[in-house]
Amino acid sequence: MRLLIKIIFYLSFFFTLLPYIIFVYENIGYGKKINLKELLISFIKEFFSYVYLFSTWIFGFFKIENYIPRKTGIKTPVFIIPGYFLNRSSVFFLFYFLRNKGFENIFIIVPTPFPDSVENLSYKSAKMIEEKLENIFADSKDIIIIGHSLGGIIAKYITENQDKFDFEVKKCVTICSPHSGTRLAYFGIGKSSKDITPESKIIHGLKYVKDPSKYLCVCAKYDQLTIPYESSFFDGAEKKEYNAFGHFSLLFSSDLADTIYEFLQRVQGIEKVPYHENYEEKRFIQEGS
Repeated sequence: MRLLIKIIFYLSFFFTLLPYIIFVYENIGYGKKINLKELLISFIKEFFSYVYLFSTWIFGFFKIENYIPRKTGIKTPVFIIPGYFLNRSSVFFLFYFLRNKGFENIFIIVPTPFPDSVENLSYKSAKMIEEKLENIFADSKDIIIIGHSLGGIIAKYITENQDKFDFEVKKCVTICSPHSGTRLAYFGIGKSSKDITPESKIIHGLKYVKDPSKYLCVCAKYDQLTIPYESSFFDGAEKKEYNAFGHFSLLFSSDLADTIYEFLQRVQGIEKVPYHENYEEKRFIQEGS
Protein backbone atom coordinates (compact mmCIF):
# COMPACT_ATOMS: atom_id res chain seq x y z
CA MET A 1 0.00 0.00 0.00
CA ARG A 2 2.81 2.41 0.88
CA LEU A 3 4.48 1.65 -2.47
CA LEU A 4 1.22 2.32 -4.31
CA ILE A 5 0.81 5.67 -2.56
CA LYS A 6 4.37 6.63 -3.52
CA ILE A 7 3.77 5.66 -7.15
CA ILE A 8 0.58 7.74 -7.27
CA PHE A 9 2.32 10.77 -5.78
CA TYR A 10 5.34 10.49 -8.09
CA LEU A 11 3.16 10.04 -11.17
CA SER A 12 0.96 12.95 -10.12
CA PHE A 13 3.96 15.22 -9.65
CA PHE A 14 5.47 14.20 -13.01
CA PHE A 15 2.23 14.61 -14.99
CA THR A 16 1.66 17.98 -13.34
CA LEU A 17 5.19 19.34 -13.66
CA LEU A 18 5.90 18.46 -17.30
CA PRO A 19 2.87 20.21 -18.86
CA TYR A 20 3.40 23.24 -16.60
CA ILE A 21 6.98 23.56 -17.84
CA ILE A 22 5.63 23.59 -21.41
CA PHE A 23 2.89 26.02 -20.36
CA VAL A 24 5.39 28.50 -18.88
CA TYR A 25 7.71 28.13 -21.87
CA GLU A 26 4.88 28.81 -24.34
CA ASN A 27 3.60 31.84 -22.43
CA ILE A 28 7.06 33.38 -22.07
CA GLY A 29 7.68 32.75 -25.76
CA TYR A 30 4.57 34.73 -26.68
CA GLY A 31 5.38 37.50 -24.22
CA LYS A 32 2.45 36.81 -21.90
CA LYS A 33 2.62 37.81 -18.26
CA ILE A 34 2.32 35.09 -15.62
CA ASN A 35 1.12 35.72 -12.10
CA LEU A 36 3.47 33.55 -10.05
CA LYS A 37 1.07 33.29 -7.12
CA GLU A 38 -1.81 32.11 -9.33
CA LEU A 39 0.55 29.79 -11.19
CA LEU A 40 1.68 28.16 -7.92
CA ILE A 41 -1.89 27.83 -6.61
CA SER A 42 -3.06 26.26 -9.85
CA PHE A 43 -0.05 23.88 -9.83
CA ILE A 44 -0.90 22.68 -6.32
CA LYS A 45 -4.56 22.24 -7.25
CA GLU A 46 -3.61 20.25 -10.33
CA PHE A 47 -1.21 18.05 -8.39
CA PHE A 48 -3.92 17.01 -5.92
CA SER A 49 -6.38 16.63 -8.81
CA TYR A 50 -4.01 14.11 -10.37
CA VAL A 51 -3.68 12.31 -7.03
CA TYR A 52 -7.47 12.00 -6.94
CA LEU A 53 -7.75 10.94 -10.59
CA PHE A 54 -5.08 8.24 -10.28
CA SER A 55 -6.51 7.01 -6.96
CA THR A 56 -10.12 6.76 -8.14
CA TRP A 57 -9.72 5.93 -11.84
CA ILE A 58 -10.58 2.26 -11.38
CA PHE A 59 -13.82 3.16 -9.58
CA GLY A 60 -14.87 5.31 -12.51
CA PHE A 61 -15.83 2.22 -14.49
CA PHE A 62 -18.74 1.56 -12.14
CA LYS A 63 -22.00 3.51 -12.37
CA ILE A 64 -21.88 4.62 -8.76
CA GLU A 65 -23.97 7.72 -9.55
CA ASN A 66 -27.01 5.48 -10.19
CA TYR A 67 -27.18 4.74 -6.46
CA ILE A 68 -27.22 8.37 -5.36
CA PRO A 69 -30.75 9.59 -4.55
CA ARG A 70 -31.88 12.35 -6.90
CA LYS A 71 -33.50 15.56 -5.71
CA THR A 72 -36.80 16.78 -7.10
CA GLY A 73 -36.33 19.71 -9.45
CA ILE A 74 -35.41 20.22 -13.09
CA LYS A 75 -36.45 17.36 -15.34
CA THR A 76 -34.55 18.31 -18.53
CA PRO A 77 -31.97 15.50 -19.07
CA VAL A 78 -28.34 16.52 -18.60
CA PHE A 79 -25.47 14.42 -19.97
CA ILE A 80 -21.86 14.85 -18.84
CA ILE A 81 -19.02 13.55 -21.06
CA PRO A 82 -15.55 13.19 -19.44
CA GLY A 83 -12.30 14.07 -21.18
CA TYR A 84 -9.50 12.15 -22.86
CA PHE A 85 -8.76 8.79 -21.16
CA LEU A 86 -10.96 9.79 -18.22
CA ASN A 87 -14.12 8.23 -16.85
CA ARG A 88 -16.91 8.84 -14.34
CA SER A 89 -14.59 9.55 -11.44
CA SER A 90 -13.24 12.73 -13.09
CA VAL A 91 -16.66 14.41 -13.31
CA PHE A 92 -18.28 12.90 -10.23
CA PHE A 93 -17.99 16.12 -8.20
CA LEU A 94 -19.56 18.13 -11.02
CA PHE A 95 -22.33 15.54 -11.20
CA TYR A 96 -22.85 15.79 -7.44
CA PHE A 97 -22.92 19.61 -7.38
CA LEU A 98 -25.42 19.81 -10.27
CA ARG A 99 -27.59 17.11 -8.72
CA ASN A 100 -27.78 19.28 -5.60
CA LYS A 101 -28.90 22.15 -7.81
CA GLY A 102 -32.01 20.13 -8.63
CA PHE A 103 -31.21 18.38 -11.91
CA GLU A 104 -33.02 15.05 -11.58
CA ASN A 105 -32.16 13.33 -14.84
CA ILE A 106 -28.42 13.88 -14.88
CA PHE A 107 -26.16 11.17 -16.29
CA ILE A 108 -22.50 10.51 -17.02
CA ILE A 109 -21.76 8.81 -20.34
CA VAL A 110 -18.34 7.43 -21.24
CA PRO A 111 -17.88 6.44 -24.90
CA THR A 112 -15.17 3.85 -25.56
CA PRO A 113 -12.57 2.97 -26.70
CA PHE A 114 -10.77 6.15 -25.66
CA PRO A 115 -8.38 6.34 -28.66
CA ASP A 116 -11.22 6.15 -31.22
CA SER A 117 -11.95 9.12 -33.50
CA VAL A 118 -14.03 12.09 -32.31
CA GLU A 119 -16.64 11.26 -34.95
CA ASN A 120 -17.04 7.65 -33.78
CA LEU A 121 -17.04 8.62 -30.11
CA SER A 122 -19.69 11.24 -30.85
CA TYR A 123 -21.99 8.75 -32.56
CA LYS A 124 -21.49 6.27 -29.72
CA SER A 125 -22.31 9.00 -27.20
CA ALA A 126 -25.41 10.00 -29.14
CA LYS A 127 -26.60 6.39 -29.18
CA MET A 128 -26.11 6.16 -25.41
CA ILE A 129 -28.09 9.38 -24.99
CA GLU A 130 -30.95 8.04 -27.13
CA GLU A 131 -31.04 4.82 -25.11
CA LYS A 132 -31.09 6.73 -21.84
CA LEU A 133 -33.94 8.96 -23.06
CA GLU A 134 -35.95 5.81 -23.81
CA ASN A 135 -35.17 4.39 -20.36
CA ILE A 136 -36.43 7.47 -18.53
CA PHE A 137 -39.53 7.67 -20.73
CA ALA A 138 -38.79 11.31 -21.54
CA ASP A 139 -41.77 13.17 -23.03
CA SER A 140 -39.46 15.73 -24.59
CA LYS A 141 -36.32 15.10 -26.63
CA ASP A 142 -34.67 18.31 -25.42
CA ILE A 143 -31.37 17.71 -23.66
CA ILE A 144 -28.33 19.53 -22.24
CA ILE A 145 -24.77 18.33 -22.84
CA ILE A 146 -21.72 19.16 -20.73
CA GLY A 147 -18.28 18.07 -21.85
CA HIS A 148 -14.82 18.39 -20.33
CA SER A 149 -11.74 18.69 -22.58
CA LEU A 150 -12.13 16.13 -25.40
CA GLY A 151 -15.64 15.49 -24.05
CA GLY A 152 -16.48 19.11 -24.90
CA ILE A 153 -15.42 18.58 -28.52
CA ILE A 154 -17.61 15.47 -28.64
CA ALA A 155 -20.50 17.47 -27.14
CA LYS A 156 -19.93 20.20 -29.74
CA TYR A 157 -19.88 17.65 -32.58
CA ILE A 158 -23.17 16.17 -31.37
CA THR A 159 -24.74 19.62 -31.05
CA GLU A 160 -23.70 20.66 -34.55
CA ASN A 161 -24.95 17.37 -36.03
CA GLN A 162 -28.07 16.90 -33.91
CA ASP A 163 -30.27 16.61 -37.02
CA LYS A 164 -28.80 13.10 -37.36
CA PHE A 165 -29.99 12.07 -33.90
CA ASP A 166 -33.36 11.62 -32.20
CA PHE A 167 -33.02 14.54 -29.77
CA GLU A 168 -32.37 18.27 -29.67
CA VAL A 169 -29.54 19.90 -27.75
CA LYS A 170 -30.93 22.95 -25.98
CA LYS A 171 -27.61 24.04 -24.49
CA CYS A 172 -24.02 22.83 -24.65
CA VAL A 173 -21.35 23.57 -22.03
CA THR A 174 -17.68 22.93 -22.77
CA ILE A 175 -15.00 22.98 -20.07
CA CYS A 176 -11.34 23.48 -21.01
CA SER A 177 -12.06 22.13 -24.49
CA PRO A 178 -9.57 22.95 -27.29
CA HIS A 179 -11.95 24.43 -29.89
CA SER A 180 -8.97 25.71 -31.86
CA GLY A 181 -6.92 22.62 -31.05
CA THR A 182 -4.02 22.19 -28.68
CA ARG A 183 -0.41 21.47 -29.60
CA LEU A 184 -0.02 19.09 -26.67
CA ALA A 185 -2.40 16.71 -28.46
CA TYR A 186 0.51 15.74 -30.73
CA PHE A 187 1.88 13.79 -27.76
CA GLY A 188 -1.37 11.89 -27.27
CA ILE A 189 -2.30 8.36 -28.30
CA GLY A 190 -4.98 7.40 -30.80
CA LYS A 191 -7.24 9.08 -33.34
CA SER A 192 -9.07 11.17 -30.74
CA SER A 193 -5.82 12.89 -29.81
CA LYS A 194 -4.98 13.64 -33.44
CA ASP A 195 -8.50 15.02 -33.92
CA ILE A 196 -7.86 17.85 -31.45
CA THR A 197 -4.60 19.10 -32.92
CA PRO A 198 -4.78 22.61 -34.43
CA GLU A 199 -4.62 21.27 -38.02
CA SER A 200 -7.22 18.50 -37.69
CA LYS A 201 -10.26 18.31 -39.99
CA ILE A 202 -12.56 17.95 -36.99
CA ILE A 203 -11.34 21.19 -35.39
CA HIS A 204 -11.64 23.10 -38.66
CA GLY A 205 -15.02 21.52 -39.44
CA LEU A 206 -16.40 22.69 -36.07
CA LYS A 207 -14.86 26.17 -36.30
CA TYR A 208 -18.14 27.85 -37.26
CA VAL A 209 -21.21 26.79 -35.29
CA LYS A 210 -24.82 27.16 -36.33
CA ASP A 211 -26.08 28.82 -33.14
CA PRO A 212 -23.32 30.16 -30.84
CA SER A 213 -25.93 31.29 -28.27
CA LYS A 214 -26.41 27.63 -27.33
CA TYR A 215 -22.90 27.44 -25.92
CA LEU A 216 -21.14 28.27 -22.69
CA CYS A 217 -17.35 27.93 -22.93
CA VAL A 218 -15.51 27.69 -19.62
CA CYS A 219 -11.73 27.92 -19.38
CA ALA A 220 -8.95 27.91 -16.80
CA LYS A 221 -6.33 30.64 -17.22
CA TYR A 222 -3.56 28.24 -16.18
CA ASP A 223 -4.77 25.32 -18.26
CA GLN A 224 -1.58 23.37 -18.88
CA LEU A 225 -3.08 21.01 -21.50
CA THR A 226 -5.23 23.29 -23.65
CA ILE A 227 -2.53 25.64 -24.91
CA PRO A 228 -3.19 28.46 -25.43
CA TYR A 229 -6.06 28.52 -22.94
CA GLU A 230 -7.93 30.97 -25.19
CA SER A 231 -8.54 27.96 -27.44
CA SER A 232 -11.31 27.07 -24.99
CA PHE A 233 -13.38 29.92 -26.47
CA PHE A 234 -14.95 30.59 -29.85
CA ASP A 235 -16.77 33.59 -31.29
CA GLY A 236 -20.38 34.14 -30.29
CA ALA A 237 -20.45 31.73 -27.35
CA GLU A 238 -20.87 32.87 -23.76
CA LYS A 239 -17.51 32.80 -21.99
CA LYS A 240 -16.35 32.26 -18.43
CA GLU A 241 -12.71 32.41 -17.36
CA TYR A 242 -11.34 31.17 -14.03
CA ASN A 243 -8.05 32.27 -12.49
CA ALA A 244 -5.71 30.03 -10.46
CA PHE A 245 -7.17 26.82 -11.91
CA GLY A 246 -5.74 24.21 -14.26
CA HIS A 247 -7.18 21.69 -16.70
CA PHE A 248 -8.56 19.27 -14.10
CA SER A 249 -8.89 21.19 -10.84
CA LEU A 250 -11.75 23.25 -12.24
CA LEU A 251 -13.90 20.11 -12.22
CA PHE A 252 -13.79 20.04 -8.41
CA SER A 253 -15.02 23.62 -7.96
CA SER A 254 -18.58 24.29 -6.82
CA ASP A 255 -18.25 27.70 -8.52
CA LEU A 256 -18.17 25.89 -11.86
CA ALA A 257 -21.48 24.20 -11.05
CA ASP A 258 -22.93 27.61 -10.08
CA THR A 259 -21.84 29.09 -13.41
CA ILE A 260 -23.34 26.21 -15.37
CA TYR A 261 -26.55 26.34 -13.37
CA GLU A 262 -26.98 30.07 -13.96
CA PHE A 263 -26.40 29.56 -17.68
CA LEU A 264 -28.84 26.66 -17.91
CA GLN A 265 -31.52 28.55 -15.99
CA ARG A 266 -31.94 30.64 -19.09
CA VAL A 267 -32.91 27.60 -21.16
CA GLN A 268 -36.51 27.92 -22.28
CA GLY A 269 -38.78 25.05 -21.33
CA ILE A 270 -36.95 23.91 -18.18
CA GLU A 271 -39.56 22.96 -15.60
CA LYS A 272 -39.61 21.66 -12.07
CA VAL A 273 -41.82 18.61 -11.62
CA PRO A 274 -42.09 15.74 -9.13
CA TYR A 275 -40.65 12.39 -10.16
CA HIS A 276 -40.38 8.79 -9.04
CA GLU A 277 -37.19 6.73 -8.89
CA ASN A 278 -37.26 2.99 -9.58
CA TYR A 279 -34.17 1.45 -7.94
CA GLU A 280 -34.79 -2.04 -9.29
CA GLU A 281 -34.60 -1.01 -12.95
CA LYS A 282 -32.32 1.98 -12.27
CA ARG A 283 -34.71 4.18 -14.23
CA PHE A 284 -36.00 7.60 -13.39
CA ILE A 285 -39.68 7.78 -14.26
CA GLN A 286 -41.57 11.04 -14.40
CA GLU A 287 -44.90 11.18 -12.59
CA GLY A 288 -47.95 12.42 -14.40
CA SER A 289 -48.57 16.11 -13.84
